[in-house]
Amino acid sequence: MRTSIPRRSMRAPSPRLRSWALWLAFILCTALALPALAQDDDDFEDEEEESAWAEYGSAVRNRSLMGVNSLATFPADPVMSTVEPRDEFDDLPVAVVTKRFVGFIQGVLLGTFRACAGTLDVLFSPLTPMKMLSPEPRYMLFDDVEHEEF
Repeated sequence: MRTSIPRRSMRAPSPRLRSWALWLAFILCTALALPALAQDDDDFEDEEEESAWAEYGSAVRNRSLMGVNSLATFPADPVMSTVEPRDEFDDLPVAVVTKRFVGFIQGVLLGTFRACAGTLDVLFSPLTPMKMLSPEPRYMLFDDVEHEEF
């Protein structure tokens, strides 16, 4: 006697199952395509981040070197203000004698300000929003450093 297995009829999948399969295929294709699509954006963002970091590094370097320049050159202020006093000091009474003395006092004050501002520039150079505090340098020790104008 022969036993036969009853045949099941192959029915078409229900519309609900088809829609789920389509959504699953869409999600899988999207998930697989996202890394390829995002690669170009990541390259752009990496370049943007690198340029932002490079700009930050150059700003920190510029401020710290200007501070070091101010710290190194502040002793020249009293000497140079005594040797070459400002033209405004010619209007002082007995200018032949007083302009050099007043120039020396002005140089000491400017040198003190330059040393303090240079110290603050070196200490606060990593803080990007702060402007450079050092006055315009009398002498530049570093060629590629620019003084920021307010």
